[in-house]
Order: sequence, then C-alpha cells, then structure tokens
Amino acid sequence: MEESETEIRQNEDGEVIQENHEEKKATKSLPQKITGWIAIVICLLLLPILIVNLVIIVKGSLNQDEIPTVMGFAPMAVVTNSMNTGEPDAIRAGDMVVTRKTDPDTLEVGDIIMFQSGQTAVIHRIVAYDQETDTFTTKGDANDTEDLDPVAKEQIIGKFMQRVPRVGDFIMFSRTPLGMLICIGIPILLFLGYDFVAKRVTRRKEVES
Repeated sequence: MEESETEIRQNEDGEVIQENHEEKKATKSLPQKITGWIAIVICLLLLPILIVNLVIIVKGSLNQDEIPTVMGFAPMAVVTNSMNTGEPDAIRAGDMVVTRKTDPDTLEVGDIIMFQSGQTAVIHRIVAYDQETDTFTTKGDANDTEDLDPVAKEQIIGKFMQRVPRVGDFIMFSRTPLGMLICIGIPILLFLGYDFVAKRVTRRKEVES
C-alpha cells in the first residue's frame, strides 16, 4: 500500500510535528472550490464562443465572397424580425441560429434555409421550387411578400437546425474588440484569482499550524 509523504519538523516550543503533505494537498477550502468551479464553468461557456468567432473572422478575411462556416455548421446572429411571427418558437432578432450544410437536392418546401445574398446571410423559409430554373422561392415568415430574387442551390449555406434565444446579441458583442477582450480576460482573471486564493489559504494554514 502506498504511503503518504510526510514531513517532520519542530515548532517554536521544540515539539516535533509530523505533517502529511498528501492530506494538505487534498484539502481545499470552500472559497477555493467555489472559485475553481466558477472559472471552469465560465471558461466552458466563453472559450468555445471565442474559438468559433476567431475561426469565422479568419475564414471571412481569407475569402470575403463566402459566408464562413465551422465544420459545415454556420452559427449566425439574427439581426431582423423577418421570421418573427410572434409564436414562442419563432426566430427573432437577437437570437442565434445554427444551420448545417446539406445536399440542396434533399430540401423541400417548408424547410428553413440560410442562403447568401450578396455579402449577407439570410435565413428564410422555402415556399416554392421551380424545376425549370432549379431555384427556390423563399419568404420570411413575418413578411407579406416573397423574396424578389430566387435562390440558386449554390447560394445555400445550410438547413436550419437550432435556434438559441438571445444568444445572437452576445455573439455580436463578442466580435467587437471589447467583447473579445472580455472573453479572453475573464477566464484569465478567474484563474489568477483562483491561484491567489489557493496560495493565501495555504499560507494561512501553514501559519496556524
């Protein structure tokens, strides 16, 4: 059986004290545990957003004629209410939508797609398909009229997969210099704070012992 590492030293009164280092390392104070868990949770939330944003920014800079995707997925912030019908599950401005690259030949009337219109990504519903021109007619659910320009298959970025309410506003903010600084700075500050608390608690225990 593996034995714990120990240290034998004398205190000011000359008494011999035996300390178990393994037990000291295993014992963490409540502030240490709370700070550590907060740091982990925030990192798990912020770092993926930061990484995705960096990939999108880099790919967008390298090829400005295409809407960037990440492994076939396109997370986008919604900036208009053209799909907002007022229903609980309607796509609203400020939401984040995720689309996945799909075979255009499998799309059907009623599917929601994201397509490229100039330098802009639009997410609307397919309302018709023209076999002669091999194009789709789209329309925003909240719009009174169909989109003027038909959508060619090569314009399609992906099929709608998921809507995340209000996250689009945060994504737009995270792409600003201040937002990126916060996404990077908060995890670093939390880890520094965790390290500071851990060292302070350790010193206090050493003084008390």
